[in-house]
Amino acid sequence: MEKLFGTNGIRIEFLEGKYDLTRLTRIGEAIASFFAGGEVLMGRDVRSTSQALSRIIGGVLSMHGVEVHDMGLVPTPILQYLVKAEGYAGGVMITASHNPPQYNGIKVMGSNGVEVSRDEERRIESLYGEARPAKSFDHVKPIISVELDYLLKRYEEHLYDLLPMNAIKGRFTVAADFANSVASLVLPKILDGLGIRLKSINGHLSGLFPGRTPEPRQDTLAETARAVKELGVDFAVAFDGDGDRSMFMTGEGEVVPGDRSGVILANALLEESGGGYVVTPVSSSSVVKAEVERRGGKLVWTRVGSVDVSHTLMEIGGLCGFEDNGGFIWPRHHPVRDGISTTILMMHVLSKGGKSLSQYYSELPRMYIHRDRLEMPRDKALAAVDAIRREVGDAVTMDGVRVDYGDSWFLVRPSGTEDVLRITIEASSKERLEELRKWLYQRIGVQ
Repeated sequence: MEKLFGTNGIRIEFLEGKYDLTRLTRIGEAIASFFAGGEVLMGRDVRSTSQALSRIIGGVLSMHGVEVHDMGLVPTPILQYLVKAEGYAGGVMITASHNPPQYNGIKVMGSNGVEVSRDEERRIESLYGEARPAKSFDHVKPIISVELDYLLKRYEEHLYDLLPMNAIKGRFTVAADFANSVASLVLPKILDGLGIRLKSINGHLSGLFPGRTPEPRQDTLAETARAVKELGVDFAVAFDGDGDRSMFMTGEGEVVPGDRSGVILANALLEESGGGYVVTPVSSSSVVKAEVERRGGKLVWTRVGSVDVSHTLMEIGGLCGFEDNGGFIWPRHHPVRDGISTTILMMHVLSKGGKSLSQYYSELPRMYIHRDRLEMPRDKALAAVDAIRREVGDAVTMDGVRVDYGDSWFLVRPSGTEDVLRITIEASSKERLEELRKWLYQRIGVQ
């Protein structure tokens, strides 16, 4: 059985010799068989290949008896919420999220608007391997265009029901780096309705992402951080390519890692609720566990990937979940990553707590961190992980290998979407960080 899904959805590299249309058609047929009829909501991000891929997959779904309601350009979390709110059988989002512009991909959601589980992914992969006859003309269902603005009101009304919006109206000046993608179609409208002053960065749409790479990281946000310092804002937020991740920055332009902003939000929710389960992948900082438990919460680790965090939250009735990459999941709203609602939630937390993001961040223990992505074939990445696992002994091995030493920890894992070995090292001192870095890289065979 061919492996189609990675950490988050199916990814395809649109370079010569890297893909073929027959394979794309078969993927569409497998998804159509999975839904087995019904109405499906479809959307896409701004990538140069997204419209064409949307038409291929949407056309195949239609030919196999699935009625497609096409939203066109839309952030993933908006589509996900509307799948559930409008009673669709499922959703299909054409996006490669944070990957470079030559990539594209497909995210498949169930009727609850959440990306399908790992078991359901395997079901689609098994359907991909099955031959299926073409359908007759009377089996074809229509493709219907749906206006984003028409459905967006449902999403906005839901946020107003969840949070006391009057408490944040007109209180903030915010900068947002939209990565030239679809979050810019939604957040400005919501903030305008709240009287929030917005300073837009990389706000025009472009499938080549000319402003910066669509993955918001410390290194890719250096230019954004310099701009934020000059803008005089309360805080800033940077989105990925499909708007489901939000990386925050202080008003001084300091990037707040996703697991730290996640802790700030989780702590506020724990104080409001009196406790609960907080879910995060093994890639998150050791600071997370200490902070969550200090406020009466219980931390649950998962594999890396919002799919695992979302489904774990639903299984255990968790309070919230988050990732170090800026993904935050608040099940009371919807158990999926949502960079837009997270931005509104952050304003609620800052307003209620009476502190700036900079103040909240300064109260967390500071650690020195090193992140790297080493390009290498997947088989070599797996071999490197196995070699380290054999040497360290006691480790968390649900996703790669993570070892905690008290004053430091590291995680080495193969990427689920690219031929990359991902490395995270965190330590309480620069010296310990460098010691661990040298030890790891020697065993991986990199200087």
